[in-house]
Amino acid sequence: MHAARVVGSAVVALAVAGFVGLVQDAAARAPRVGQVPNGVVSGCANCHVSAAGGGAFTSFGTQIYNGYLTDRSFLGSVVWGAPLAALDADGDDASNGKELGDPEGLWRFGSPNPGDPAAVTQPWNPDSRPPDDSAVAGSAWGRVKALLAELLQ
Repeated sequence: MHAARVVGSAVVALAVAGFVGLVQDAAARAPRVGQVPNGVVSGCANCHVSAAGGGAFTSFGTQIYNGYLTDRSFLGSVVWGAPLAALDADGDDASNGKELGDPEGLWRFGSPNPGDPAAVTQPWNPDSRPPDDSAVAGSAWGRVKALLAELLQ
């Protein structure tokens, strides 16, 4: 009986340790959402296929994991800047930075998020891209805006 109690206690201890490890891992990575501009718009889904985080990476998450972390462990931070902003993770001809509202990669952790969060698109999803600026400029509305700007000068 004593051996069974020891084994049972060991199993419980291992289960608790495993759970605590998972919670610490998740808690340590949650701040990464705030390490990319407007990261809160899509949360963990910026980098993970599962919106809850963890597991398989999106194409954007793969780019970050393969070259834009200070450390690949749970302690690593995202290195946001011009090089990562200039890449196009989903191949839709819109840079990661343009999709996240920081086309030049000038935003820094702790700064207010750039641009309009409603205009943020998903840098891992080729079907989600910012509108083409030239389409607005060439439209009737674009011509009206240009005319008004000229008249107000």
